[in-house]
Amino acid sequence: MSKKLNFKIKGSGPTGMLLSLALSKLGSNVNIYLTDLLTKEKLIVKDKTYAITHSTKKILEKFCIWQNLKPYLYGFDTLSISDSVIREFSILNISDLDKDICNANNIGWVIKHHDLMNTFFNEIEKKENIFFNSPQKLLNEKIRIDYQFISTGANSVNSKKYFKFLDIRKTYNQSCLTFKVLLRGNSEKRAYEIFRNEGPLALLPLKSNLYQIIWTSNTQNSIERLNSDRNFLLDNLSTILPCNFKLDQIVGEVNVFPVSLSFNLPLFNLKKFVLVGDSFHTFHPVGGQGLNTCWRDVNTIFDILNENSFYSKKKLRLFKFKYYCRRFIDIFLTIFLTDSLITIFANNNLLLFPLRKIFFQLLNKFNFFRKLVLNQMTKSIIFSSIK
Repeated sequence: MSKKLNFKIKGSGPTGMLLSLALSKLGSNVNIYLTDLLTKEKLIVKDKTYAITHSTKKILEKFCIWQNLKPYLYGFDTLSISDSVIREFSILNISDLDKDICNANNIGWVIKHHDLMNTFFNEIEKKENIFFNSPQKLLNEKIRIDYQFISTGANSVNSKKYFKFLDIRKTYNQSCLTFKVLLRGNSEKRAYEIFRNEGPLALLPLKSNLYQIIWTSNTQNSIERLNSDRNFLLDNLSTILPCNFKLDQIVGEVNVFPVSLSFNLPLFNLKKFVLVGDSFHTFHPVGGQGLNTCWRDVNTIFDILNENSFYSKKKLRLFKFKYYCRRFIDIFLTIFLTDSLITIFANNNLLLFPLRKIFFQLLNKFNFFRKLVLNQMTKSIIFSSIK
């Protein structure tokens, strides 16, 4: 190939950042222009936390980033799943993992947003073919872009220029309240998923006694809690936690974000752009699959472009067809699983209570079922194809 390919990534969140690093590995014949309306400082400062699965670990190792992130990761080796309505629970541990991942000694990991983004920016500064600019500056430079990757989030696809072929949306009338707390009485290195009729409550460990709370409930209740006194919020939270937990204080900001399910597929035309990450799909936060699925998009993009048959300006026209086809099954399976969990476990329908009891009986009595549930959560169906 005689001329360089110019790729533009619109959106510099965790998905856009990883995509830029992945594309830079295609070699010196590629320039990557990473753009965002926010400055570097504002992109880093967000008070968020992410769960990392084993499939994501494999992707980060593939792009030589895992080792740099390790100092900021906090692993958990047990996962408590409980239903506060039918009063059932099960504890999954590393012995329930498949043999090919049990040596990691963790079911999953948790990382803070600012640690993740700082690491990404440090890696980007080492790359000679990644350029971080504002959209206006890139426009002024009049660089001809060969392909665009849209990773600006769920709201980006509302633009009419991304003509939709398929647009699936479901609103749960729920919002997610998220903040950090210091607590006592917990088991160290254990994550918690508590199913409630109002919505699931997740606790992700950040240190021995510091947890990220991800509290899903109807939007009105979430906003009222957001605007309430912090002592009232702690008292309210303590009523739905296991009785042995003792809350000390809230650490940092309290934030809220809407919960929705979406799958956005543009028309299959020859326009040179694809949707990536939350621009392409969003899920309910139950199970912590959001960012992990976004990064599986990145893995697929790299694999396709790394194939000789697609690594040219002429063949780029066919890129989106292969990309969307490869991602379809994984995304729809994630949609189905997360939506099914909410339909069954965040529901007052008495007819579903026996099904909920059967689920926990299977978890507690049959090892193969425990392995099936845990490994689907942490490996995904594409795990074996990540190389």
